[in-house]
Amino acid sequence: MTEHSELARQKRHYCAVRERLTRAAAAVGRPAPITQLERQMAELASDNAAQARRIAALEVDLADAEARLLAQAQALLSGRSADVPDDDSDGDRPTIEEIVAAVLADFPGVSWEDVVSVRRERRLVKPRHACMRAVYEKRGDLSLSRIGRIFRRDHTTVLEAVRNRTSTASVVDTPR
Repeated sequence: MTEHSELARQKRHYCAVRERLTRAAAAVGRPAPITQLERQMAELASDNAAQARRIAALEVDLADAEARLLAQAQALLSGRSADVPDDDSDGDRPTIEEIVAAVLADFPGVSWEDVVSVRRERRLVKPRHACMRAVYEKRGDLSLSRIGRIFRRDHTTVLEAVRNRTSTASVVDTPR
């Protein structure tokens, strides 16, 4: 009798395990929740990318505004009117976007996103350094740290780009 009851218990256990396995397999076959989650994840990723672009644009605008405020404060502290430009300046300073756009015109296929990206490709080094150098030269009101923040780099990278104007050009332009 114990052998018969043991066999019945094993059969019940086998049937219960088989039912759980078939239920789990049926649940895996329903891709609707997974598809919905993947769609939501893609939407969130695109929203995140759009917000990152907006933040980058706002950082550039903030740098321009801070530079203008600093110039006005310096003009007020020195006793001059902020509306009257210095003798050696030409009035309105170009915006960072204008400076970078003028530099990138010489580098077809390179965009602002490429310049501020984390990629360290050889084709991006010369345009990135040229942009940093141009902003440094045309916007004397911006510090190396501020320019570095605009280009998402350290201030020492900007300093290196400004100092190595001739050596960068000779290294990159010389044929091998």
